[in-house]
Amino acid sequence: MVRPVVINGGQLRTLDDLYRSGFGRPLPRHGLMLLFWFANECVNFDDHNNTWVRCQPEKGDFGFHHFGNFEEILPVLVRDGREKYFEVGNLNTENYPEANDLQPYVRRYYELAPGNYRQSNKDRIIIKLNQRKVKATYVTEHKDGNRGDFDPEHTHLVSPDLIRDIQELELKEFLELTGYMGPTLRNRLLRALKAISDIPSQPSGHSGSERDTWDLELGQSGSQMEELQRNKCTRSCKICGFLVALLVVLLVIIFTVLSYLGKL
Repeated sequence: MVRPVVINGGQLRTLDDLYRSGFGRPLPRHGLMLLFWFANECVNFDDHNNTWVRCQPEKGDFGFHHFGNFEEILPVLVRDGREKYFEVGNLNTENYPEANDLQPYVRRYYELAPGNYRQSNKDRIIIKLNQRKVKATYVTEHKDGNRGDFDPEHTHLVSPDLIRDIQELELKEFLELTGYMGPTLRNRLLRALKAISDIPSQPSGHSGSERDTWDLELGQSGSQMEELQRNKCTRSCKICGFLVALLVVLLVIIFTVLSYLGKL
């Protein structure tokens, strides 16, 4: 039903794939929140792992609208009318009033930073729909400095397994695991160790902005480690001081007892 097209960004099968893709970050981008909303409130799975849409994209729910694929960043559909592409994620309510029905956490930074439209409104989800059945899900983003064209290098097919994994998470946990809110100290250390082990064998595949984010995360991790070490030293000093004081008290007691016995 489609003419094959290579998805340059590759397929996202795991949360780690999503993290490495850089999709939806850094702040104020909204793609990760949009994907969380899509997984938890827009689609369901049946017992055969088929994905079904819960809203009506063809009627414009949540700002869904037809995606023409004129740039051919996705496989070209055969024009029999049974399968169509729909996109969601444009937060501009002047063009798509129903986008205001998206969850507040999706729209948050767009509304807080109206002057940064190109970053806070650049991410999209595109679905291939056959009646109510979702045949494929893609994430993409507008090219920097261009409000019209999507970036084929940052267009990814999202596997149903990844969508299922997202459904098992709370929003905060999802954003931490995907690097948006800053991962936990444990995850930072694990990623830092993995990065160090990868240095001799292969260069980093991250973009410049991702390297900056990566360096910032490592810097924050180092600061937290230094703080933990300082706290540990402080606790150790307090314990040592207590032991010394206790020893002095014991010596005083022993000396007093011996002196008393000597007088007897």
